[in-house]
Amino acid sequence: MRSLFLLSIVSLFCVQCMNFEDVRRRRTAPEVRDLPRQAREDNVGLRRRVIVLPFLNLSPYPSDNAANIARNSLVSYLNQTGEVLVLDVNDLATDITSYQEEDGYNIKKLLPVIRKVGAHGIVVGRIKEIKTKKIGDSVGVFRKVKAQVKTLVDIEMYSVKSGSILASEVRSATIEEDVTRVAKQSYMDDELRDNPVLIRSVVNAAFAKMVPSIVRALRKLNWEGRVALVRGEKVYLNAGRLSGLQVGDLLRVTEAKEEVFDPETGSYLGNIRGRMKGTLEVVSYFGKDGAVTIVHSGSGFNENDIVEFY
Repeated sequence: MRSLFLLSIVSLFCVQCMNFEDVRRRRTAPEVRDLPRQAREDNVGLRRRVIVLPFLNLSPYPSDNAANIARNSLVSYLNQTGEVLVLDVNDLATDITSYQEEDGYNIKKLLPVIRKVGAHGIVVGRIKEIKTKKIGDSVGVFRKVKAQVKTLVDIEMYSVKSGSILASEVRSATIEEDVTRVAKQSYMDDELRDNPVLIRSVVNAAFAKMVPSIVRALRKLNWEGRVALVRGEKVYLNAGRLSGLQVGDLLRVTEAKEEVFDPETGSYLGNIRGRMKGTLEVVSYFGKDGAVTIVHSGSGFNENDIVEFY
């Protein structure tokens, strides 16, 4: 009887250990998440990748706050279109301010740096003017002030491939909003210029009008990526799911385009398409925005070869 009791205790202990081990395995197992098959909508092509440089405030009242709010506003609008992928400026791994000039950036010097991250376009934004005016006031502990804010902004977008300007636009916007002051004297006009709510509202209104022009200009550019690494039967690309590539997509691979110059004058004539090497099929993704492909046809693929949608 005693032996039977001990056997029961041992059996119960073993069962508990098995349950604990099962729970422990479930807790330490890697998290697996299913990704939807579609990386882009059926009616939308691959996303053009853009670098939006830090905006410049050229108004008589320079404020980094206003410039940052304006840039973040445009980045948000562009990403919402589904046709543009705004790359992180930090991916450039360089001090952008060292390329800054009096009223812009030295785009010619920036181009080689930006080409390394596979961007298609560069956007430069400027705040040329911000004017604020108090047009109404009230009395009491909670003072409601009616403010008017005007801004003048401009945008330039460059092709990373050629360095030429794809779009240039100047826009203005005016808003009127109520702001509240608690237990303090009423706002002075210059204080309103640093109000983030007012600045956000007016730059949102100005830059929202520019998004269609930027998207239209980007559509004129052929989408292309690059071969980042060739390892055995797999070819890794510098563009992936975020750029809109889907598993099963076929991509054409060509040699890097070659620059052609006039033999007499030495002037630049343009680029010619490199030799076609074959096609690749997207089978998976890696990293932040990379794609894993296998050879569908052809051979001789090398790093820096150009890939285009087939």
